[in-house]
Amino acid sequence: MDSLSREHPLIARFAALYGTPRLYRDSFDPGRSDASHTSDAFGFLVETLVYQQLSGSSARAIFDRLTRATGLEIDAIRQLGSEELRRIGLSGPKIKTLDRLCRSVTRDDLAKLAACDDVTVRAFIVGLYGFGEWSADMYLMFHLQRLDVWPVGDLAMRRSVERHLADDGAMTMSELVAQGEHFRPYRSLAAWYFWADDHAQTR
Repeated sequence: MDSLSREHPLIARFAALYGTPRLYRDSFDPGRSDASHTSDAFGFLVETLVYQQLSGSSARAIFDRLTRATGLEIDAIRQLGSEELRRIGLSGPKIKTLDRLCRSVTRDDLAKLAACDDVTVRAFIVGLYGFGEWSADMYLMFHLQRLDVWPVGDLAMRRSVERHLADDGAMTMSELVAQGEHFRPYRSLAAWYFWADDHAQTR
C-alpha cells in the first residue's frame, strides 16, 4: 500500500481521504447498513447475481428479502419456486440463473476455489450459467481478497477512472485495461479507491 501511494500521487490523495482499502464483503455495497454481515461463497455469488444491472438500493432490497426468506440456503431457495422469487423481486432470467446455480454447485465446490489461482477462479465463475467477468471480479476482490483485480466492467469504477484519468472523457475498454497496468500488482487496491471516490461523489 505504501509503495502504491509513493508511486501514484492520486492514490496517495485517495488514501488520505478514504483510509485503508477494505477488500471485504461490506465494501461490495457501501450503502448497506449491516457492515458486520458476511456471507459464504455461495451467498456472495447469489449477491452478485442479484446486483447485476441494478441500482444499489433496488438490489439491496431484493437481496435482503431473499436472505430473510431463505437464509441463502440452497435447498430453501429451490423450495421457494418461481412465483415466490418473482414476488421477492427477481426477474425471470435471474430466477433461471439462480436455479441453475443451486443445481450445479455445492458449498464444498466453492470452498475449494480459495486455494486456486485467479485464472482458475475466474474460469470457474465465468463458466457458471448467467455469470460473467463482473461477477468473477467481484468474487475475486471481495470474497477472496485477491490483490490484483481490475474490474473494468464495473460502471462505478470505470466512471471514476474516466473522471480522474481522462478529464471525464470516455475511455475505450482497451484504454481502461491499459490504465490498470500502472497499478500492478495491486490493481484491486487502486480499483477500491476509484470505487470509493465514485461513491463519495455520487451519494
